[in-house]
Amino acid sequence: MPELKITDNDIEEFLQDYNQRLSDPSMALEFDDDRRAIIKAWDDVQACPGSGKTTIVAAKLLILEKKLRSADLGVCVLTHTNVARNEIISRIESHPSGFRLTQYPNFIGTIQEFVNRYLATPYLRSNEMNPVRIDDDACAALMSDRISYRTKSFLAKNKHASISELKIHHETGEVKVPGFKKESTKPSYKNLIEIFCERLHRGYFFYSEMYYFAKQCIQENAEVVSALRKRFSYVLVDEMQDTQKFQDDLINELFLCDSVMLQRLGDPDQAIFDNMGGESPNETFNGNSALVPLKSTHRFPVDIAAKISGLSVTGIGELQSFRQASDDTPHTMFLYTDDTKELVLERFCELLDSLEIDNQARCAKAVGGTAGQGGFISEYWPSYGRGKSVKTPRPQLLIEAVSRKWWATEADAASQYALVMQCILDLLRRGDVTESVGDYTRHYSTTSLGRHLRTVGAYEEFRGLLTSWIMDGPPTEELWEAQCNKLLSLLGIDGKEGAVNDYLAYSENNGEYNDIAQAGAANIYRSASGREIEIGTIHSVKGETHDATLVLETKNHQFDLESLAGRLAFMENGLISGARKQKFARQLYVAASRPRRLLCMAAHQDRVQPDVRTQLEQHGWIVQLV
Repeated sequence: MPELKITDNDIEEFLQDYNQRLSDPSMALEFDDDRRAIIKAWDDVQACPGSGKTTIVAAKLLILEKKLRSADLGVCVLTHTNVARNEIISRIESHPSGFRLTQYPNFIGTIQEFVNRYLATPYLRSNEMNPVRIDDDACAALMSDRISYRTKSFLAKNKHASISELKIHHETGEVKVPGFKKESTKPSYKNLIEIFCERLHRGYFFYSEMYYFAKQCIQENAEVVSALRKRFSYVLVDEMQDTQKFQDDLINELFLCDSVMLQRLGDPDQAIFDNMGGESPNETFNGNSALVPLKSTHRFPVDIAAKISGLSVTGIGELQSFRQASDDTPHTMFLYTDDTKELVLERFCELLDSLEIDNQARCAKAVGGTAGQGGFISEYWPSYGRGKSVKTPRPQLLIEAVSRKWWATEADAASQYALVMQCILDLLRRGDVTESVGDYTRHYSTTSLGRHLRTVGAYEEFRGLLTSWIMDGPPTEELWEAQCNKLLSLLGIDGKEGAVNDYLAYSENNGEYNDIAQAGAANIYRSASGREIEIGTIHSVKGETHDATLVLETKNHQFDLESLAGRLAFMENGLISGARKQKFARQLYVAASRPRRLLCMAAHQDRVQPDVRTQLEQHGWIVQLV
């Protein structure tokens, strides 16, 4: 095991250095005994919502970097999403050690990125297979374009057959052919196998397939594991509760050993993504009753903490808060009838108006467990459409990628360049411009496009054009037309017809009205007073913080709030039993832990009995009939 200890002196030295750099002394960072213990040790941690887990991880990274700098040893931080990765990086990038943590020999990124970079891609290349694009949608689109009309008809007639299933299973390595249980001589089977082989030859892979190749890499190259353990002697895994079993198994095979310090942080009570795609959830973390609990929050006040403690599946105990409650905050349980269900959102908005909570859609949200028709979110507001909510919308026009509005979350030049490059690749697909590889043609990747442009002597002009967009911002309409003509010439696209012409259209929607923000939050309910709130699923707000949150009762076989009303009223004690009830509890726990100030819920009057209402009121809820 590596000989390295983080001491109280290390933490004090870090805090002193960090706080001296702040322009606002009121933002000074402090760590209590519980958080210091987590920074110093390597035990797995259950961190409640708003506990400052990301700040703890960032502080530990900066302390480690200083101690490891002369040892040429790296730190590896694994996350589940790019959002989580970017959040960690944003916490460290202003510190002198922050940049070094993003460079060799360190790694901060998603589990998928790690698997792709260090295991699957090297293995594929050693077997003369070059991964050009790793993307589920791109793989499905490529194969859909290639299959015959007869095969499309065959898949359409098979209710459970999808072209997205035509891939290598990440554990068995078997190729599942949709619509067939075994090998067949039928034309559709042959056609599917042909396009599957073509996809691999073109270098297109599903995300999950990369895990299979990662496993093969480990099995066939024992020295790979030794090399990774030597380089990454210190490993942190964030949001561990959402790790699936096959990901957990891979992490353990690589890093659960005496030569690596491994710490996993998360909250099993918030595990609402761990069985996505029907995969088994992890067992070593979510099923571990010996996790070190961190149950004090900076996000919500003590009155909200007290109300949601009963939803903990793990039984973490009463949540604590660093924030005192306001005496008059009316946390409300709206009880509606069949005739008044569509009035719930209006009543919520009226309450927000009375409290003078900021009238911005993202400050207050209404969320439910399931979307669709029949006991779902849409029954509260028929205009709701799940397809409208896009977390990271793709620009619909090339000029939108140049607009500063798209860079609100892409602040660094590398991210801006990547966004513009992705749009250039989209333009090439619209123009049906491909490269030839042997007997096949395939769409360009960033790497292959750069190689092609260098070959034809157009690379420097191309880079200059992209640099001007990033540095100078949106051009005038006249300049834009000239730049587009130059771009088409450099890329070898003839004319500006159809899809290409549409994509290059000029737009001046770069002013005060943020079309991009609206694209990402299209489910906006507007009240009679003009207040706006965003409507979405509980899964869509995981990791967010709101001023006010309304949790809508929805149905998945059973009504979630009805099944947990006894827990909210503290009429039921002990651990929550039953898989469905535990699932409901985790979802409601995530939803109810979003707000800083006001928590509301909505349920049908018939599903919250009078004795439950009485207990809810005794625990600080305002029960309001709608």
